[in-house]
Order: sequence, then structure tokens, then C-alpha cells
Amino acid sequence: MNSENFTQEDEKVLRESLKRCSPETIEKAIELRKTGNPELAGPVVIGVIERFLEPDKKDLLKAASDSTKLVEDLGLDSLTMVEIVLSVEDATGMSIDNDEIQKLQTLGDIKAFIASKIGG
Repeated sequence: MNSENFTQEDEKVLRESLKRCSPETIEKAIELRKTGNPELAGPVVIGVIERFLEPDKKDLLKAASDSTKLVEDLGLDSLTMVEIVLSVEDATGMSIDNDEIQKLQTLGDIKAFIASKIGG
């Protein structure tokens, strides 16, 4: 992720791609892209996941821990996971391989993975 090259046009595209996320998620994603601060990765990913959850699962996400399972606890299926990954790629400016996705089973896995990609 290269935060130095994040332009106003990039910000406009990012806002459009995340338009169904909360305003807080969008602002954190923009700050993440501008600063590269890995501490923003978790809130951005959670915000993206929240956008794809069924309404009855959103409260569960707010109270979730890093051990919360994406499929079993939050009810995400493989198609939704692909959509989430695409949105996270947009939000963070990084690429995520299919092999890497399959290793991500919990919220903690996702946060650690994104933070390592940003920091590394």
C-alpha cells in the first residue's frame, strides 16, 4: 500500500466504492489510505463486514471478539466473502490472494492479516 500516491481522484473512487458502508467506515478508509496507519485496518474491515451482514447479525458484530467466526457466527457465505474481500481491497489499496482468503476464519484472523499487509 502506497499512501503517498493517494490522490483526490482516488478518494472520490474510494468514496463511491464504499458508498453503502457507514460514513465512519468511509472516513477511516480514507485516513488509512492517506496515512497507512495499521491501527485503522480493524475498524475499516469491521465496517465493510457490517455492510454485508443481515440486519439481525449487526448487533452480534458490534459485540464480537477476535474469535468470532465469519461463517458460523456471522452467517457469511463464500459469495459474500468474495464481495467483502473486494471491498476491503478497495478500502485498503491492497491485493488479497484466494489462498490467503481461505485462511481467514475469524475477525481476528482478518484484522491481523490486514495489519500485517499494511505494516509489511
